[in-house]
Amino acid sequence: MPERLAEMLLDLWTPLIILWITLPPCIYMAPMNQSQVLTSGSRLEPNRQSEEQRILNRSKRGWVWNQMFVLEEFSGPEPILVGRLHTDLDPGSKKIKYILSGDGAGTIFQINDITGDIHAIKRLDREEKAEYTLTAQAVDWETNKPLEPPSEFIIKVQDINDNAPEFLNGPYHATVPEMSILGTSVTNVTATDADDPVYGNSAKLVYSILEGQPYFSIEPETAIIKTALPNMDREAKEEYLVVIQAKDMGGHSGGLSGTTTLTVTLTDVNDNPPKFAQSKCISCFG
Repeated sequence: MPERLAEMLLDLWTPLIILWITLPPCIYMAPMNQSQVLTSGSRLEPNRQSEEQRILNRSKRGWVWNQMFVLEEFSGPEPILVGRLHTDLDPGSKKIKYILSGDGAGTIFQINDITGDIHAIKRLDREEKAEYTLTAQAVDWETNKPLEPPSEFIIKVQDINDNAPEFLNGPYHATVPEMSILGTSVTNVTATDADDPVYGNSAKLVYSILEGQPYFSIEPETAIIKTALPNMDREAKEEYLVVIQAKDMGGHSGGLSGTTTLTVTLTDVNDNPPKFAQSKCISCFG
């Protein structure tokens, strides 16, 4: 009977031994718990693991804003709604309080600490200050314990066309030789506009001549002034007054405008031969 049992065991283990010999060697690696490793690759201490994981999970918050805008020069019976702060930690159970700090917090901008609504309570001027940097914080309503790291955001003051173009260096004076050919450059004059140059057309200027035609013309975008008539004669007229206009909004209707004057003097060129004045003979010979 023992011999029979030994034969049965041998028959059972022989295929397994052969299979183990023929297979290539393998290296077993225990799965790594990612929560035990920092992004830098250093291992966390066991007592810090849960805290770090909690912070990482919490940092995946979902604020519903990136940047807010408020229209400048707005005035109305009620404060203007700028936007709303909200975090995905807020289940709507009124257990979270929102706190606002930074530029103008409490004086220009007010926040509803329950809903996160931000209102502008003062009239704003973009040319005075174009943007405000504020910080949002979500805390526990009862304990005031921070539930989120402070998060910074920007409120930008949106431009309206409330500034007319100005010629800061006018009135202007220029000279051009008399008898110049058509299209001779005289000078160029430029205006400035305090409105936002990157938003809309509030600061896009177009130039025109209101007075001084047909003698002179102006390039609408560059404000280069040229002669519009050839061979202007200084002996016929020496000085010209040109009135120039700059209009914003690309020159379209509703744009604001500013004007300046340019005095153009023709300088003399040698275009007249000498002449003897005619005289009468009082006493003749003999």
